[in-house]
Amino acid sequence: MPCSRSKCLLLGLMVLLASLPATAVKPLQPPGIHVLPLRHSLTLQSGYIFSGTVKAVKRLTPTSGSVAVMQITFYVNQGLRGARTGQALVIREWSGLWQAGERYRLGERVMLFLYPPSKLGLTSPVGGASGRFPVDPAGQVIIEPRKVGLPTRIDFPGKLRMLPGEFFRVLHRTEESEP
Repeated sequence: MPCSRSKCLLLGLMVLLASLPATAVKPLQPPGIHVLPLRHSLTLQSGYIFSGTVKAVKRLTPTSGSVAVMQITFYVNQGLRGARTGQALVIREWSGLWQAGERYRLGERVMLFLYPPSKLGLTSPVGGASGRFPVDPAGQVIIEPRKVGLPTRIDFPGKLRMLPGEFFRVLHRTEESEP
């Protein structure tokens, strides 16, 4: 039986969509949250992984031929890679990140997954906001499951909290088991 033009177009579209691999269809993400798929791995791409407290923030004046840079000093509450617990760790970020809203506040507690420093000595969180997590006053990392690519259960719509070392181990195990 011949189909109408609209039915044929709809049928053709359904056949086309059905033939696409499942990876071609991406779920919608809330605005402002970049989800870093685990196969891109926070832990494997990080040069620094630590939980720390912001102690100083300073804008460095660019010299001739250089870029504007922000210098952030952290007290490392727990070092997991590239940083030792108890040390003062100084990082430098391109100031353009600050203009885009990626800022640190004095006294703020965070867990960071930072890229290894570039040739210019600059770093930033792996995957942008995906590599930066708030830490509560008890020292636990506050995790939004969707942010790290974990499924969100209907019976647990809120955020997870775990100690930095535990969070690191869970992510690392998950990333190592990815195909």
